[in-house]
Amino acid sequence: MECTVTQSTYLAQVVSRFTNPCILSTITLLLIAYTESDNLHELVVWVATILLFFVLMPVVYVYVRIFRSGSRIKSVAELTIFLKQHPRDILILALLLGLPCLATLWFLNVPTPLISTLVALTASSIVTALLNIFYRVSFHLTAITILVVMAAQAWGQIFLVLLTTIPLIVWAKYHIHEHTIPQLLMGITVAMFVSLATLHLFSRL
Repeated sequence: MECTVTQSTYLAQVVSRFTNPCILSTITLLLIAYTESDNLHELVVWVATILLFFVLMPVVYVYVRIFRSGSRIKSVAELTIFLKQHPRDILILALLLGLPCLATLWFLNVPTPLISTLVALTASSIVTALLNIFYRVSFHLTAITILVVMAAQAWGQIFLVLLTTIPLIVWAKYHIHEHTIPQLLMGITVAMFVSLATLHLFSRL
């Protein structure tokens, strides 16, 4: 029995790690940039902007925050853990980096699939961070659900089949005691509201 429990916990941890929303968000944005770009110059500019605002600057910010707290970073995973434990920092990053990134890419006239995905991710980060000040909502489930919906918008409704992974992630996060079922369901609810509102907004532009 102990072996079964250990194996199931290990599997839940693997699912949680491999569906890291920070990593998958960046990969999805880069893939959308690649599929929507018309030439190499466009692609390089869009990719550089995404990496600057979504990877480099957030990593530097979190490193500085952790260093100033007197702690040492032993693995890259600790960066994500820090943000989970500090929702106000997610809000700060969304406002200080997410909004300027949106403004930059809007100025660069990027295609709708890319800018709408960025809008949905930024809006969900702000909403989830605000909610987490009062009640713990799963940012993990919020981000993954939004990525699936926006991927379907960018590449076709066939990608909605990825929604079948949501129950597996719910099980994993619940099994390793990171969230309760209501917290996980709240994350999915926030994601559906934000993504549908974003799609509705861009359908009118």
